[in-house]
Amino acid sequence: MAANQVATNNDVRSFYQEGTPFEESNETILTDAGRTTVLAAFTLMAYNPTSKKWVPYTDETATDGTAYPAGFTIQSYTAAEIAAADVVDVPIIVGGRGLVIDKNRLVIENSKTLDTIINVPTNMNTTVEQALRRIGIFVAASSNANAYQNA
Repeated sequence: MAANQVATNNDVRSFYQEGTPFEESNETILTDAGRTTVLAAFTLMAYNPTSKKWVPYTDETATDGTAYPAGFTIQSYTAAEIAAADVVDVPIIVGGRGLVIDKNRLVIENSKTLDTIINVPTNMNTTVEQALRRIGIFVAASSNANAYQNA
């Protein structure tokens, strides 16, 4: 007879650890015809002030305003949705009052991290984490009960 093992998911961490998020609810994510992966909930986003549309934060050297993270999604979107057309009526968290989020659940695409250095304008030398602090979003690690249980 084979042995059975049962595991329970005790992960009750909230993405928002404390504070108040500021949400813009009628935002637009720019069409990306080449998108092949889901845009996950809690993905770090950048805002293009010219197009007035949001894109995933992926380029700290961009000169169109998207070199700086400006918020994050609170729900996921399929690759098909984003590839087909602009996604409208999107809620984006754009700042906060003492908002602390779980850094372990924040999604940053294109191998960028909270330590990625932004140098736009030249020699700005700001990390992604510092840029988030400027809009009232702070990051902290939370512990995951599953990490202990399933060890």
